[in-house]
Amino acid sequence: MATQKKFDFKIFALIGVVVVAVIAAIIVNLSSENYSATKVEGTISTDNGDLKINWDRYETFNIELEDSLVISKSGTYHLTGTIENGYIAIKLDSDGVVRLVLDNVTITNFNGPAIACYSGDDLVIELVGENQLSDGASYSADFDEDVAGAIYSKADLTFQGEGSLNLVANYQDGIVGKDDVKFNSGTYLITANDDGIRGKDSVYIVDGDFTINSVADAIKSTNETDPGKGFIMVEKGNFNIVASAKGIKATNSILIYSGNFMIDSYDDAIHSNNYVGIIDGDFTIKSGDDGIHADKELIIDGGNIKINQSYEGLEAQAITINGGDISVIASDDGMNAGGGADSSANNRQGAGAFDADTSCVLAINGGKVYVNASGDGIDSNGYLYFNGGTVTVDGPTNNGNGALDAGAGIVMNGGTVVAVGASGMAETLGNNSTVYNVSIYFSSAQAAKTTIEIKDSSDKTVISHTSAKIFNHMSAGTSSFVPGETYTVYVNGTKYQSFTISSIVTTVGNTNLNQNNRPGGMR
Repeated sequence: MATQKKFDFKIFALIGVVVVAVIAAIIVNLSSENYSATKVEGTISTDNGDLKINWDRYETFNIELEDSLVISKSGTYHLTGTIENGYIAIKLDSDGVVRLVLDNVTITNFNGPAIACYSGDDLVIELVGENQLSDGASYSADFDEDVAGAIYSKADLTFQGEGSLNLVANYQDGIVGKDDVKFNSGTYLITANDDGIRGKDSVYIVDGDFTINSVADAIKSTNETDPGKGFIMVEKGNFNIVASAKGIKATNSILIYSGNFMIDSYDDAIHSNNYVGIIDGDFTIKSGDDGIHADKELIIDGGNIKINQSYEGLEAQAITINGGDISVIASDDGMNAGGGADSSANNRQGAGAFDADTSCVLAINGGKVYVNASGDGIDSNGYLYFNGGTVTVDGPTNNGNGALDAGAGIVMNGGTVVAVGASGMAETLGNNSTVYNVSIYFSSAQAAKTTIEIKDSSDKTVISHTSAKIFNHMSAGTSSFVPGETYTVYVNGTKYQSFTISSIVTTVGNTNLNQNNRPGGMR
């Protein structure tokens, strides 16, 4: 009889294992939508009309500038000289095309723009040598209110050439394109009293060097109605941006293949009302609000991303990290997967707060991720998945937030995760995980710069972390954890406590102790 009971227990245990395995498989399936940032390509429609123009078909005109110039005929205009108080006006038939070769040109207009294209199909500006353009602090009544840029074009606008452009926009925007704006090459120094570069349908940067100082947004695309438009795409280039509003902003999508970005913005550094996809690149970001924000989805495939200051580091309804080296410092949440549109953090409490939504997903599938956050370290209003990579979180010191936070649950299927912080809202790496993990409550608060090591029975270190801040809880998971194996926690090299992995989540310490601990009597 005893044998039969033992057999029944084994069957019951086996059924339990199978059920857990099935649940885990379902959860792995839920997190298997391993999108690449190239997915964002499907949301944009590029226009490379400049590449289809055969300029050999058109006449070339060589002009030494002295006074304002009006162009009404298609062709190439090789310009040299100076306009001291005037501008270049381009007025073409609807299918007209003009190439302006600016060869060490200086244009100053005290009462309007430096270049204005009122009609035509394509305007190409080619830079040779050093060129300087500036507009007036106010425009005369001769100019329609729509003309609000030192360079203004109703036609598709393309910049190219190996020269440079020093553009000072005293009135409003630096470059305004009412259609598509494209940069194939060139060096640009733009100082703008409003936006630096504004392309309605798109801003497409193939290459170039950009230094932009703007009172409003640095680079933006504004079309909200036409499918595939309102996007910003960068293939490569160098960007040094200081913006009093947003750094890079699109009403549709932003897709970055590569490039070097230094962005210091009062509002979001990179912001899209739809998707943001980052394939590669080097980013150094200082933001008064979000480092990188997408209303719908943010996908990062690679690159080196350092968000040195932010309210929230990464924010979107869905966030997928497939690779890269990402470092985030945030005064609120380090990463936040929520639902809904963002509003500025400035002059408000609870910036970017989202209603709970189980459709929100934050998945880390690879790469190296570090978060230092005063709010929640990594937060999802829905699901939080760790499928690969190395993730380290120095979380909050207050008990109102957690190093990890997920409204619908946390699942760890791969990689290594170490998250430390206050214990008041501490969460484990999940009972539905397929990777064994531990939840450690320390008997007293550990000071900043404390080193925690977890070693196996052969004295091999499987987890190690030196904290940036005080903490009294650690969640850690790694494929090195083996069920039935005994491990030992060391604090600054001194043995603290041993434990045996007994289930997917092994709890060490008393969950009720010292949840309000602060070193030195801090509260």
